[in-house]
Amino acid sequence: MKLPKLRELKEAVTAVLSPRFTTRFPATPCVVPERYRGKPEFDSEACVGCGACVNVCPTSALTLVDFDGDQPTRQITLRYDTCIFCGNCHDNCTTQDGIRLSGQWDMAGLSRETMAETHEYELQRCERCGTTIGTKKHLTWLCDRLGPLAYANPSLLLAKTGELAAEPVDGLAAQVTEVRTGDFMRLLCPKCKYELNVRL
Repeated sequence: MKLPKLRELKEAVTAVLSPRFTTRFPATPCVVPERYRGKPEFDSEACVGCGACVNVCPTSALTLVDFDGDQPTRQITLRYDTCIFCGNCHDNCTTQDGIRLSGQWDMAGLSRETMAETHEYELQRCERCGTTIGTKKHLTWLCDRLGPLAYANPSLLLAKTGELAAEPVDGLAAQVTEVRTGDFMRLLCPKCKYELNVRL
């Protein structure tokens, strides 16, 4: 009966005299190991606003909204309060560097409004019917990526030089009845490009 008590006493004394295993956070910053999955961070230079990260986010921490107006824009919002740091956004990034996981993990806050960040990108719409095709930055990235092959697509070259129109030239598709050869020198959505090729 006395032996178990002595064993427990020995363990208690050993625990008291042993060094502590806990860190002194927040007084001392916690150093996370390499490749730790922390807060996702956008790289404004590398991100093209394609929305691939939004499509693979399992918790809808990333959302994408396109706004029409005088200057159509795309907003991608990242909410840290719902992010689970899974890393899907980084693994599926089109440019591989548009969004990365940092080592920052302590993001406690008192308001949900402070737990989100929004990034805006200028949109390019079909110059014939007004359908949203993608961001201008994405088209430029594609042109750079293709290199000499981009000459097969005049629209990408126009996107590269910034000569594309911001608004549809002929209005809505319902109002377009005439098909002209000059339409080939515009940025067309897949539907308009198909109709143009079939009619000609």
